Amino acid sequence: MHNSFGLFLVLFAAVWLFLATRGIAKELKTSQQAKWIKGTMYLLILIGAAGFFAAAFSAMGIIRLPTSYEWPAGYVSGVVTAADGKHIVPLMPSGRFQIYDPKWHFIRGWNVNAGGGNFKVGLSPDGVIEVFTARGEHHYSFTQGGQLISSETFSEPYSSLPEGESVVVPTSPLLWIFSSPFLSWGLALFGFVGVALLKKLRPKPPA
Repeated sequence: MHNSFGLFLVLFAAVWLFLATRGIAKELKTSQQAKWIKGTMYLLILIGAAGFFAAAFSAMGIIRLPTSYEWPAGYVSGVVTAADGKHIVPLMPSGRFQIYDPKWHFIRGWNVNAGGGNFKVGLSPDGVIEVFTARGEHHYSFTQGGQLISSETFSEPYSSLPEGESVVVPTSPLLWIFSSPFLSWGLALFGFVGVALLKKLRPKPPA
């Protein structure tokens, strides 16, 4: 079932990106004065859709980025800070968590098998990173270097687990759009509205 949904998502994303790319190419071939504006609107649709699907593919484990890659974090809930000042940042849209030093310099990050759902992070007194998933109720333990120590189920309700802090992680303004599926879809929606308005305002050919 999981593989079937993943295949459907890949095909759906491919269609989306193909249509947006075709729209850009079509507009650039025309000689209309507004072609660059309309082409830009299609480009916004392409970027927004790509950001959403990239996060979804990462959360489902279809793509796995190296530990040296920093996913744009933006505003994050559930952040845990260790005694030495390191920050453990869960990125649920992309199914990853990332470690930052006390000055918010990225150290490393990796995927968590959370089934595309929510998860919470914690830190044991000896510095082991604990991850609890809402789907499947899995409890993973990792070293801060990214090595999986143990994987088991937990019996207590997921909602009873402690919450971390809400933090704005230093992120380039240009990359904020990839930090949240709502921002990605918002950009795509803006592009859709722009294309629709341009089509509506296009002068009608003389009778």
